[in-house]
Amino acid sequence: MGRPSAMGFLLSKLLPLFLYPLGLGLLLQGAGLAAGARQASRRWGLALGGSGLGLIWLFAMPITSRELIWGLEERAAALTPNPIPEADAVVVLGGGLRPALAPRQGVEVAEGGDRLLTGLRLLRQNNAPLLLTSGAQISFTAGDPAPAEAVSARALAIELGVRPDQILINPTSRTTAEEARDIGELGRRRGWRRVLLVTSAFHMPRSLATFRQRSGLTVIPVACDYQLPTRALFGRPTPGSVFLGLMPDAQALSLSSISLKEHLGLAIYRLKGWS
Repeated sequence: MGRPSAMGFLLSKLLPLFLYPLGLGLLLQGAGLAAGARQASRRWGLALGGSGLGLIWLFAMPITSRELIWGLEERAAALTPNPIPEADAVVVLGGGLRPALAPRQGVEVAEGGDRLLTGLRLLRQNNAPLLLTSGAQISFTAGDPAPAEAVSARALAIELGVRPDQILINPTSRTTAEEARDIGELGRRRGWRRVLLVTSAFHMPRSLATFRQRSGLTVIPVACDYQLPTRALFGRPTPGSVFLGLMPDAQALSLSSISLKEHLGLAIYRLKGWS
């Protein structure tokens, strides 16, 4: 299957935004305002507006976001073997780096940068002889000078001491499905049988299912970038923590949206036969 057009790719990123809590909540509030402007449907307007506000509040509560994130991360932790076996390559999926564009002095590590750091750790522990960095340049602006994330990851890995001949790049894949397909093709050309798949814990269930379906390789998951400690190490609730857990928080809303994105993505991938 070929790559979707630029417009198709844009729509694939844009349309799901209206299914996440913030977008859907704002749509409901907008519909409520429109309905409330008419006397005959004012009650419906209040109901829609209140539903939109309630939806955003629900998913912006830390107590909600924690349960959603734990649901994904606990699965990822259970999937990751201990000890981690040897493989032909360590595959680090894109995400978590900022390119070396001014005023930055070099490639910088952002949220999710644990992916590359975990890959480097596996390489230094001799779990595999090669590191494969993945990720295209994804931008909807004209003339964006940022390189593909796979290229930035390679540059940072070399800066941190990895030999250039130990690194391969996959700089054109824009989605997890494309990464699984393209890396599978690369692996077959190089005679690989098994790879270590490194990505954020919340992303691992979808990534692993997709790579096992599309790559044709034996895939060993290595989850990292955990957003939360395990439930047992999170601490006991207090009246203050319960109160704060029910108050809306921007970071909690972001984590809830990330969780819902993974569930929605996995459902869509299954419908398309990609996972």
